[in-house]
Amino acid sequence: MVNRHVRTAAVLVALSALALSGCGSGGGGATADDLDASRDEVLDAARQVLPGVVDALGAQVQDAYGEFDMGGDGVVDRRRYTVTVIATGAQADTDDLVAALEDAGVTDVQVNPIGGAAGQRDGLDVSGSDPGGRDMSVSVSGPYLEVVDGVAREAARQEVDLG
Repeated sequence: MVNRHVRTAAVLVALSALALSGCGSGGGGATADDLDASRDEVLDAARQVLPGVVDALGAQVQDAYGEFDMGGDGVVDRRRYTVTVIATGAQADTDDLVAALEDAGVTDVQVNPIGGAAGQRDGLDVSGSDPGGRDMSVSVSGPYLEVVDGVAREAARQEVDLG
């Protein structure tokens, strides 16, 4: 016969495993509409931030694109939308990048020890690589959203008009 304490412990372990895996959570999570809304928010922010940062660094936009980054642990589907600009000809250094990000309303800007800097603007991640190289990137990323089952993956890059 199984001890009552052992049975209680087994039930608690099973419930904890279900809670951690997301099972039994009522099916909450991001839908296709939520992903579209996040993409639109990131696109709007990118159009407000990225042209000014690139201009402040004396660079020219070579390419601008958006795509969903996939994250997660293989069990949980997490996605976030990122707009990236590849720029060339920057006449600047990391201090100039920090100043350009801050002028664009990016807060909590931190310099990466291996180059570049990153911070936050309205809950979005904004980052730039070291402008001293041949080319550099500057990006705006939304938060990772845990996606419900059955939402199609959009893996294709989309050209972005920063207009």
